[in-house]
Amino acid sequence: MSDTTETADSRIREESAAIKMVCERVGLVVGGDNTSLAVDFAKIFLSKAPPEFLTGRSIEELAHLVSGSFHFLKSSKADRVDVSVTNPEGDGKSWDNPVTVVRTNVSERPFIVDTIREYLQTQDLAIDHIVYPLLDVGRDSRGDVVAVQLNGNGSTRESLVHCEVTRVSHPEKLALMEAELSSNLSDVVRATDDFELMIDTANSVIADLGEHATIPGSDSTAIQEIQEFIEWLRDGGFVFLGYRAYDLVDGPGGKLHGVVRKNSGLGILRDQERSHFAEAVPISELGERMQHLIEHGSPLVINKTNARATVHRIARMDDIGVKQLDRNGQPVGTHRFVGLFTSKTYSEDAENVPILRKKLSQILKEAGAEDGSHDYKEISTIFNSMPTGQLLISAEEDLGSDVRSILNSYHDDHVHVSLRSDVFQRGVTVMVIIPEDRFSAEVREDIEEELLRTLDGQRLSSHLAMGGGGQARLHFYIAVPEDSAAEVDAAQLEELVNALLRTWSDKLGDGLAEVVSQEDAAELSDFYSQAFNAEYRAATDPGIAAEDVLHFEAMRADRREISIAFANRGASTPIAGIEGATELKVYLRGKRLILSNFMPILEDVGLRVIAANPYEVELLNESGTIYIFAVQDQKEHQLAVDGRGELLSETILASRSGDVVSDSLNALVLSTGLHWREVDVLRGYLGYAFQVGAVPSRVSIRATLIQYPRIARELFELFATKFDPNSSATKQERLAEVAQRRAAFLRSLRSVSALADDRALRRLQELISATVRTNFYRHGGSEPTFRSGGVPYISFKFSCRSMEFLQRTRMLYEVWVHSARMEGVHLRGASVARGGIRWSDRPDDYRTEILGLVKTQMVKNAVIVPAGSKGGFVPRLLPAEPEARFEEGKRQYETLIRGLLDITDNLVEGKVQTPDRVVAFDGSDPYLVVAADKGTARFSDAANMISTEYGFWLNDAFASGGSNGYDHKAVGITARGAWECVKRHFREKGKDIESEPFTVVGIGDMSGDVFGNGMLMSEQARLIAAFDHRHIFIDPDPDPSTSYAERKRLFGMKRSSWEDYDRTRLSKGGMVISRGTKEVDLSPEARAALGISDEDSEPLNGESLVRAVLKAPAELLWNGGIGTFVKATSETDADAADPPNDPVRVGAPDLRCEVVGEGGNLGFTQKARVEYSLLGGAINTDAIDNSGGVDMSDHEVNLKILLAHGITSGSLSMPDRNELLEELTESVAELVLQNNRSQSLAISLDQLRARESVDDFRDLMFALEKTAELNRQSESLPTTDALAERRESGHILSRPELCVLLAYSKLSLMGRLLRSRVPDDPVTESYLLGYFPVSAIAAAGQESLDVHRLRRQIIASQLTNDLVDLMGAAFVNRLVRDTGHTAKEVVSAWLVASRLSDHKALLSEIENQQSKVSPRITYRWLLDLSRVLERTTRWVLQNIDGELSLAAIVGENLQGLATLRDSFSEVVAGEERALFAARVSEIREIGADESFSERLMTLRFLDQMLDILEIERETGADTLDTARAYYRISEEFDLPWLHRNSFAVASEDHWEQRAARVLSEDLARAHRRIVVAVLTQAGSDEPWKATRALLRSKGRNVRRFKNLLEQVKSEETLGFAAVSVVAREVSTLARSIAVR
Repeated sequence: MSDTTETADSRIREESAAIKMVCERVGLVVGGDNTSLAVDFAKIFLSKAPPEFLTGRSIEELAHLVSGSFHFLKSSKADRVDVSVTNPEGDGKSWDNPVTVVRTNVSERPFIVDTIREYLQTQDLAIDHIVYPLLDVGRDSRGDVVAVQLNGNGSTRESLVHCEVTRVSHPEKLALMEAELSSNLSDVVRATDDFELMIDTANSVIADLGEHATIPGSDSTAIQEIQEFIEWLRDGGFVFLGYRAYDLVDGPGGKLHGVVRKNSGLGILRDQERSHFAEAVPISELGERMQHLIEHGSPLVINKTNARATVHRIARMDDIGVKQLDRNGQPVGTHRFVGLFTSKTYSEDAENVPILRKKLSQILKEAGAEDGSHDYKEISTIFNSMPTGQLLISAEEDLGSDVRSILNSYHDDHVHVSLRSDVFQRGVTVMVIIPEDRFSAEVREDIEEELLRTLDGQRLSSHLAMGGGGQARLHFYIAVPEDSAAEVDAAQLEELVNALLRTWSDKLGDGLAEVVSQEDAAELSDFYSQAFNAEYRAATDPGIAAEDVLHFEAMRADRREISIAFANRGASTPIAGIEGATELKVYLRGKRLILSNFMPILEDVGLRVIAANPYEVELLNESGTIYIFAVQDQKEHQLAVDGRGELLSETILASRSGDVVSDSLNALVLSTGLHWREVDVLRGYLGYAFQVGAVPSRVSIRATLIQYPRIARELFELFATKFDPNSSATKQERLAEVAQRRAAFLRSLRSVSALADDRALRRLQELISATVRTNFYRHGGSEPTFRSGGVPYISFKFSCRSMEFLQRTRMLYEVWVHSARMEGVHLRGASVARGGIRWSDRPDDYRTEILGLVKTQMVKNAVIVPAGSKGGFVPRLLPAEPEARFEEGKRQYETLIRGLLDITDNLVEGKVQTPDRVVAFDGSDPYLVVAADKGTARFSDAANMISTEYGFWLNDAFASGGSNGYDHKAVGITARGAWECVKRHFREKGKDIESEPFTVVGIGDMSGDVFGNGMLMSEQARLIAAFDHRHIFIDPDPDPSTSYAERKRLFGMKRSSWEDYDRTRLSKGGMVISRGTKEVDLSPEARAALGISDEDSEPLNGESLVRAVLKAPAELLWNGGIGTFVKATSETDADAADPPNDPVRVGAPDLRCEVVGEGGNLGFTQKARVEYSLLGGAINTDAIDNSGGVDMSDHEVNLKILLAHGITSGSLSMPDRNELLEELTESVAELVLQNNRSQSLAISLDQLRARESVDDFRDLMFALEKTAELNRQSESLPTTDALAERRESGHILSRPELCVLLAYSKLSLMGRLLRSRVPDDPVTESYLLGYFPVSAIAAAGQESLDVHRLRRQIIASQLTNDLVDLMGAAFVNRLVRDTGHTAKEVVSAWLVASRLSDHKALLSEIENQQSKVSPRITYRWLLDLSRVLERTTRWVLQNIDGELSLAAIVGENLQGLATLRDSFSEVVAGEERALFAARVSEIREIGADESFSERLMTLRFLDQMLDILEIERETGADTLDTARAYYRISEEFDLPWLHRNSFAVASEDHWEQRAARVLSEDLARAHRRIVVAVLTQAGSDEPWKATRALLRSKGRNVRRFKNLLEQVKSEETLGFAAVSVVAREVSTLARSIAVR
């Protein structure tokens, strides 16, 4: 209670300003007449409040709080118990706080606060604050408060309690608390009011006992002991709470009855009406035991009541019964005291407690223990160690028995239990003796729990004694239901305790013995009992621990560091303290879990992790850990571990080890029962679907599959049905079943509500349908048997033509490789294709990057044998350290290579062999080659090692550029090839960059292959600026030789950068700046070099400086870097598809360079190239410029295939082959460079052709579009309307557009040739011979050439290049269009024309002459040559039987042509003679050799010479006579004029042009007829005489023709109709002559 001394006044803290303010505020709140009274109350109340009570409360809150207590006091009465239980709501009349306020007011007495505290504790309510000032309260006659002070005079002292507890919300609960507290405090009032009366009664009982002791025959000693015991109780051993007296009276029938003595009740027993004995109750109805106890039992009975005390301490009350005896010693009543033994009872030794000392004395006596003896001491010690409460209620004989049991069990390993009921059978005492080493707190709890369970009881008290004799002793007093104790005996309890005391280690051994031998079980039990810590042993059942031991042992045997197990222990069995959860155990050896990494893995497999407990395990020479997780599924249910526990375990282990990506898709393992590898198949398709744009997001499609697990399973089953090699079904049967499953899948889609989800799921199904091969089952399927890059991987091969839902790519196949550490793709345009593999830095859209590159590659590869292919990959997990990063990239590159080879056919002894366990739904596909690209320049050897490992037929021809291949950087082939294109651009501008200085800006640095080699191509290059991803280099006025030498030095350094450039070699104002610089201060010289005007004062940073470099006024922009830096005006940065370079990209009109060399890929968008070209810039495409690399790689591969035959046969050793390859390096390079020259020349020629007849190119585009070989829009080619607009502006087609058309025409033609027999014709053999260096053929032998796997492809590609580069992209299509012949027939005819003309020799001569003449002259010669070949081709198509062999056609004409060429100047006549002479003279005047001039001009008449030879064969005339007659007739009829004007007068209309051609052909036929007629009729006459005679014979007709001709010639404006009439007249004349 509160302090009641007068010094309390000093504790009133009036000096506190805050309290004063509160008091003043209380006065205001209360107001009226009670203001002063309220202030007095507030001062006292707050003076008793602890400091923490005032902390954190505002004055307003405290004022309302105190006011509330004051009003409560005002409403109370001194003579009653007042209780209020409320919640402050802050309604203006009270304060606001989330607590419940308990207020009581009772007149001052003991036990008030104790009683309140005890009650609140039983309600589980925590007390936040309690204030209990003791008040002297003055009240008037009505009981109203009129004064409050600390020490009043004559006033009543009252105890006000203000208590704040945990908030109670329910009104019913508040009302119940109020009622119960009121009742309990009323008991306090009754007990304390009657306390003195109960003491008086105790004294009266003592006196009555004294009187009885004087009666003869009474046991005065025993009575005295009872008297002293009651005195001991009275003197502080007992808190008296109630008293009641009972009388034994005779009732009806002479039966003894018990009844409450009227008005005897005191304290809490004051109300006798509540007693069972309020009315007399026959003793016989109380049971025999109770009746015996009443009639014959001890005069003193000590026990526990059934009722709990409500005062002071809530516990079962102690019940003291003292019999009232008559003079005969017979019981006539009972004095009953109830209350609570005080702490004195439990702290005093038994020798000092009456009753107990008598019991101890008796026990000692019966034991024969003399004072001072060992037994005496032991018994006394034991007795005193027993709980006092039980000593008091137990009989002497029972206690003696217990003491003997204790003594006898000293140093005994057995368990001893005694069990006894109390005198009223309300409870039992249980003593348990166990060996001391088996005791623990847990054991004590276990024993108590088991006793309570067995006895169905409630613990009243317990006591532990750790005495001598190596024993622990537990005493329990347990309330039990009536008679329940009789159902259990001590032996049963001993058995139960024995079971409980069986050590954890013993039980562990039992569990292990069920699996292993007894010997091993004992050994393991001994070890692991020590290895497992106490926390684990306390928490884990030994049977479960045995499972853990076996897990660790299995891990040790298998050398595994981790194992996982799932188990359901029962819905009510807690897992990590959680009921209704599944147990997930993770076992680790030598390591610990990083939970921040591990928990997401569990969440990804669909588990809810509710709780976790880790346990350390001390294993042999290492530590171990067991993690126990309580998990549920997403519906908060236990997992179905019997069916899917092992699958989940494997998935978690695979996720943790990195074998599989840990993402939410792994939840399908739990929801579908799929293995994690099977889920990974779906993940692979999902990743591919995202990359190809079939689904918009990885996340959304994952969510869809998780939402529809049955559909997810159906998708995998579709895949398995199609590709599982374990099925015996044929392919047709597989496809039939796939169709059935697809139909079921489509029906399942009806359950999908969202359109986007439906579409995404359909796309996945379509991708599975488009899959033609997979390696999933080759490497074990669900149980991976092979790894690459450290993890399992899966590859899929798709037929692009089956994926109609995607934008057409013109690809044939696409391979997707997927693992937890990488993703990769490989696209092929044909079955024979090649291209590089790129290490991409664009993880989200690398397939888009590769698709763009492969389109370029397709165009680029138009010059070589294979079509285009391209691959790319992205590692998922890259270390930060550069070397480790490189190694990881290499490992994942190898995964892509393996993924490709896994599903690629092989050639074994010339026969195609499909990989084992790969079900193929495409045709044979053995050709696969790769090459280096960005990031993979050093990986070719690794690829070739894998090729060898797989026994792949190409061996080290698989990946070009390895140790025994051509190093592109060392050879510089890509840069050299692109430089040929650059030289042509400048040559056409009249500049020789080999001898004249020129300015350059560049993209790249000298460590790079293309940039570095490119900037060493000419010592005249003045590199004024360049940049890469790291630096920006500026040399405003470089000295060519000095800067060349420094660039060469950097090129020779390993991993150099612009930062390594010797600053002393820079010209004035030169600098090297970090590309990330925020602000750049350029020198005036640098500003001038970059063309930055002085007016442009905007500050530069690294990005804007890069743009300035790109826009610099240089002659050449050399791109040797990576990225897309120039876009068209009409494009956005997004169109460039290169986000990293968005900040530095410029528009095509911004460029001020004259020439662009595209050594790198994708530096410009195609639209940017076109725009730049139309603005006057000289540019090709990257595919044309940098085709040298892929061309050389193709030569390398085909060389190795050629030489492989010799290695196989033993005629060539591998070292010799490698030496030969090295010797051939420059020879191969020259072949490649010739292709670069030829292609760039072809574009220039087509530029000239397009100016003459753009319609031919328009028709070519139409034709390619019609066969779906070209998508004009995707290739940025102009529409018909756009062409019309350009024609008006004079631009026509740009070089980049012509580059595209050149490539597509080649691709189209090569495809047609491969589908024909043309490559098999002996005439084409020269193309195969010309492809390889002569020494390579000599080393390999003719047989190797004959069996070359790509013989036909090489011939077709070389023939295509030869034809298209000279004749132009539109040639074949034009002749197909004009003549109605097929492409194959056109090519065959051209082959004849080319062989007859010996065009290769002539081209070589033209090349030799070009240094003497301007490019314009050279181009005119070449165009003339192409026109001759075209006319000749047309002649062959028109005049030669297509069934004849090409060799025969060539053979029968060669000799005659030689004769005609040698004498041509002698036989040609008329206008042709004049033209021949003039052109020969013209060519000679510009410096050409005489023989070349005559040869070139003679060739112009090739089609006429073929006509002459054909006439010769028909007439049998002499070759030269035939020629003379031919040209005599030509001169006579002015046929050259007619031929020339047939085309001249035709408009640009396509049909008029065709009509002119038909007219010209009619004239040619008429010409032949006339010549044949002349020669047939000439006989022995000379041809000219026969000619004159024939014309005289047809004089009228001839005159008519000549008159008509002169009339037409005299027309001012010559029309096509007029020329047509004259031509018709010639034909008529020819017919008339022929029939003569």
